[in-house]
Order: sequence, then structure tokens, then C-alpha cells
Amino acid sequence: MKICVSAHRLAGELSAVSSKSDGHRAVVCAALCDGVTEIAIGEFSDDIRATVDCLSAMGADIAETERGFIVRSGAKPQLDAMLNCRESGSTLRFLLPVAAALGGRKSFCGAGRLPSRPMLPLMDALESHNIAFDGKMLPFVSIGKLAGGEFTVPGNISSQFISGILLALPLTEEGGRITVTDGLQSSGYVDMTVRTMKHFGVECEKSERSVYTVKKGSKYVSPGNYRVEGDWSGAAFFLVAAAISGDITVKGLSPESAQADRVIIDVLRRFGADVTWQNGAVRVRSAAARPFSVDVSDCPDLFPILAVLACKAKGESRLFNASRLRLKESDRVATTANMLRAFGVTVIEREDSLTVYGNGTVEGGAVNGAGDHRIVMSAAVASLMCGEKGNGSVMITDAEAISKSYPSFFRDLTACGGRYFAV
Repeated sequence: MKICVSAHRLAGELSAVSSKSDGHRAVVCAALCDGVTEIAIGEFSDDIRATVDCLSAMGADIAETERGFIVRSGAKPQLDAMLNCRESGSTLRFLLPVAAALGGRKSFCGAGRLPSRPMLPLMDALESHNIAFDGKMLPFVSIGKLAGGEFTVPGNISSQFISGILLALPLTEEGGRITVTDGLQSSGYVDMTVRTMKHFGVECEKSERSVYTVKKGSKYVSPGNYRVEGDWSGAAFFLVAAAISGDITVKGLSPESAQADRVIIDVLRRFGADVTWQNGAVRVRSAAARPFSVDVSDCPDLFPILAVLACKAKGESRLFNASRLRLKESDRVATTANMLRAFGVTVIEREDSLTVYGNGTVEGGAVNGAGDHRIVMSAAVASLMCGEKGNGSVMITDAEAISKSYPSFFRDLTACGGRYFAV
């Protein structure tokens, strides 16, 4: 699907979409505990639906409601199941260890770039604890029942490897300990896993040397109700839009969140935007526009929208430690660079960084969304700057990709005064 977005100043108030990162973890924990858990999650993204469908295929009793999901215990686990993770890396990396801990034979498949995304370190860790695989790339089958104990996992590829094993350890007889080597990137997402598991009765101890321990006998216990928090990565698109040209208030975000993407507030302040907290909501208004540099190793999802923000500042901005982004739904370093070049912006792309030479405006034109939700939404925000050059609008392909994380993005854009139409 193609979308044409016209340049227009945005203003208004909206509620943050539910965090799919928190949602994945909450639904998994709820499916593994006794009792009934009501999860308030608001809008469902494609990735959350993938996790719910896979859990259901393994025997979880999950019912959809107007407010989210009701998860009930008592369903019989399915030892032989087919798990279609679609394009969701979180679904695959969380549920592979969980399925292994439940035991039996599980067939995994996926779509898009998921089969080519890194999995070997996680599979190697599971193989050392009683799990066998019939292949090294999707589709594959896992066989066996995971044993607990000592795990060693690299932290420089994906924090989801650590989170997946943590979620599985309470299901083992032994519990276990994970030693993270090679430095832990996106550590905030592991902190989020630890926090969510605590809500469901499982204490996880963390040492200063990135060692995580789940004690023998730990069990998931339903809290009864769980509200998925607002998503900082989704809100970042509108907060950046406001910093570029607008005045937007986003409700439902926590400044104490474990989500690393809350750093967007610090970046916007360095950029020169007017940022304030009012009655539990964050308000951003356009003001100054200064170049900036950001280490994105802990906040990789912000990379495309920060590159768009850099176009507004006259001068050189740099995003670095970004090599892992080449393994996302698209090669995000390359697709972000291509997006900005399509706007007439000068960029220098290196293996792990992008330097943007902003001049305050962008040209209108056509952008390849590359099947990547974050590229599509970033390109839509960039349209705010094309009123002074080009034709004042941006044509974006693959706009349907937003359903992966933020299905209501264009609806919220319209609510804030944006203009678009499908082609």
C-alpha cells in the first residue's frame, strides 16, 4: 500500500500506544502461571498477535477482550506444536527457550527477514542444556526438555537471547544462572524482563558483572491484573514531529520506565525542543534546532526517527554504534540512509554509523518503506519539513508495515492535524 503524506504542522494530544516490548513479556508470563490474569493492552500489534497465537498453539488459554486479553491456567500443554513467529524477533527469541522448557517437539517458522536474523548463540546455549535442533535456520524443529543450570550467552548481538532464557528458567527444575559475555547492549530490555517477571512472582537477581540468577523453585504467580505500559519508541515519532514543527502532548508514558527509548526526551532537549511534563503527560514544542550525536547501542529502535530529526538541525549530526540495525526488519542503517537521500539530504553511511548533514528542510518525493514499520513512520514525520522545498508531500511504499508495532499511527497523525491519503 502507498501513502501520500502532506506537509502540515501538527498539534494536539494523544495517548501512547501500548508497548509491544512490555506486552510480549506480560503475555508470556501470564501464560506460564496459575490463576487468571487480565492484561490491559489497548491496541494489538501484529507482533503481539504472533506471540499470542504461538502461546495458544502450545496450549495456553488466551481470550481476546475489548481491553486486552484474559489468560487462564489449566489448559493442557501441547508437546507437539507448530509455532509461526511471522516477522517477530521477540516472539521467536522469547518462545524458543520457553517451548524448550515445556518440553516436546516444536516446529518454528517465520516470514520476512526473520529467518536470516541471528539465532545461533541462543540455539547453542539451548543445545548445551538438552535441546536438539534439526537445522540452524528457520524453519527448524526443537526437540527435548530444557535443563536449568549455568548458561553463558553473548550480550552484543541481541538482549532478547538473555530475556528468552530468563523467561524459561522458572519452568526448569533447577533454575539457573546466565553469565553475559562481550558486553550487554540494550540492557534496558533485560531490565524490563526482570521487572515484568517480578510482577508475576519471580525474583531475578542481577550482579554488577551482568550475571542473572533465577533460583530453583521459582514459579510464576498471577498478579490478577496487569496493565501494559505506554510505548516510548512509538511515542518518539510524535515527540520528534512536535520538535520539528508542532506542539504535541503524549499521555500514558512513564519517566521511570525500563524502556531505553525514554532517552528520546534527553535527545530532544539537547536538540533544543521545549520539553515539559504536565499531569503525567509529556509535552514537546518546537523551539531551537541544534545538531546532536547519539550512541544508539541501547536504543536502536530510535535510529530512523533520530535521523529524521537530524535533518531539521543545520549542521552535522551523528548516530553511532548502530551495526546491529543491519539485522532488523530491514538493514536499517542502509534503508534510513536511502530514505534521507530520497529527501535530498546529504549523509555518510558507515558500517556502524550514519552522519547526517541537515539544512532545516527536506525535499518531497518517493520513499521506499522497505517493508519496515519504523522507516514508514519516520518518512511520514519527515514530510513535516518538505513544505519549503519540493512538492510539499511524501509518497511512501509498504505503508501497511506499521501494523507490526503501531497500527493506529496514521489515525493518530490525522488526530494531530496531519494529512494523508492512500494511493
